[in-house]
Amino acid sequence: TFCCGGGGGLLTDDLMELRVKGALPRMQALKQVVEEHGVTHLAAICAICKSQFSKVMPYYGFKLDQIVSVHQLVSNAIVLGDKQ
Repeated sequence: TFCCGGGGGLLTDDLMELRVKGALPRMQALKQVVEEHGVTHLAAICAICKSQFSKVMPYYGFKLDQIVSVHQLVSNAIVLGDKQ
């Protein structure tokens, strides 16, 4: 599954236990690629996913700065040149 576990109205601290369980498949996948391929960040296209992972990543031993948005990656990669 690609679900972050925080959608569908679950993005509330009152449901943190459920959110942590819902994020388990993604956190297991992240752990695997970190260990096997040295991946350093998790990119999320959805603002809800980014917010969800920011809250649950510490429960799985990940640092908060490991979650970024795809928009951040693209903006960091853009190189602006001189006008010709």
